[in-house]
Amino acid sequence: MTTALINGIDIYHHQAGEGPDVVLIVGLGAHSGAWALNAPALAKRFRVLTLDNRGAGRTSAPDEPYSMRQMADDTAGLLRHLGLAKAHIVGVSMGGMVAQEFAINYPAMVDRLVIACSRARAGELRKKVAVAQRALWEAGVPREAIQAIQQPWGSTGATLQDESLPLERLALAAKDPYPIATHAYLRQLDATMAHDTLDRLSRITSPALVLVGAEDVLTPPYESEEIARQIPGARLQILPRGGHGFSGEYPAEFNRAVTRFLEAKEQPS
Repeated sequence: MTTALINGIDIYHHQAGEGPDVVLIVGLGAHSGAWALNAPALAKRFRVLTLDNRGAGRTSAPDEPYSMRQMADDTAGLLRHLGLAKAHIVGVSMGGMVAQEFAINYPAMVDRLVIACSRARAGELRKKVAVAQRALWEAGVPREAIQAIQQPWGSTGATLQDESLPLERLALAAKDPYPIATHAYLRQLDATMAHDTLDRLSRITSPALVLVGAEDVLTPPYESEEIARQIPGARLQILPRGGHGFSGEYPAEFNRAVTRFLEAKEQPS
């Protein structure tokens, strides 16, 4: 197991492949294993760094407030530990929030930036959903039941029409060797609700791609449009299919979009 002591916690990480450095930052409650359908494909063209965020997977999970800035600091510290002065930064969902803070606060360390299925600020409806999420976790509802409820939030109707696919996912999740602790999930959840970069996104100077699936109901395309409007020169790409979990639901399309942007020579328009 590869860990590094960064900002007082042990951060699990893994590198694979050769080429320009790419950092993949995962979303709420997940660990680096969530990149199983993306990291190997990207590692054919890049040196890919995956990590477990504060609270998740094999990284330490202190029971104290977390923030997106703090997780960006963790990521920057890990890059310095590995001797990486600069890298492409790719974040999905909560990872996209971390990526925003990283690009705002560590501009010299960002080559190109991909913010996928994310938001700059939680709206009132999302905050109400978070209250429901917290209630389920605090009540001790079985994880499988929570994950079953969340399936429509992350998947499209096309996937849910064949119930064998979501059932497969639930069975796989039940075997996760590194499930997130309740306190850590709630700390991450609170951090996503406190996240607010809307008035600071204009500080981002790196070429940026804002990527989202057209069928995303958890972070709808208008939230990505909002991010793209605020980042100077950012490119918005809405994939014609895919829900919030589009990196796993349609990995080939996700991987292709990310690769094309990271390898592009021209500045995004």
